[in-house]
Amino acid sequence: MLQITLIRGLPGSGKTYLARLLGGPVFSADDFFVGRDGVYRFDPTHLPRAHIVCQEGARAALSRGESPVVANTFTCRWEIQPYVKIAKDAGAILRVIDLFDSGLDDEALASRGVHGVPLKQMQIMRARYEHDWRASDPRPPWERNA
Repeated sequence: MLQITLIRGLPGSGKTYLARLLGGPVFSADDFFVGRDGVYRFDPTHLPRAHIVCQEGARAALSRGESPVVANTFTCRWEIQPYVKIAKDAGAILRVIDLFDSGLDDEALASRGVHGVPLKQMQIMRARYEHDWRASDPRPPWERNA
């Protein structure tokens, strides 16, 4: 049976490492920011597009009969929700692996992370992390007060 595996956690928690161990096609929004020269250049204005490309990759893998692994922070339910739909549409099982902080404090996570997430941003992400994502609101914040 096809499945889509989401690996969620704070930057530096080991998401990409685990995704590679699991095998199969691996997708991450971070991949969008890696140039042809192999250098990571994050631009927050392109983040929505990066996530769309990641979702499209996962959807395409499922359509080829492959079980993709997606490694993103997924701090909130609304970030997971598109993959719930992708799995449902493909008749695939959705598996979520939650690394959260891998037992590390923010300083350790920031030092381990390969993308230079500032300590302040790490603290913000930790504070908004929805541990019980299934019980959280699946709508993006901009749709909640509509």
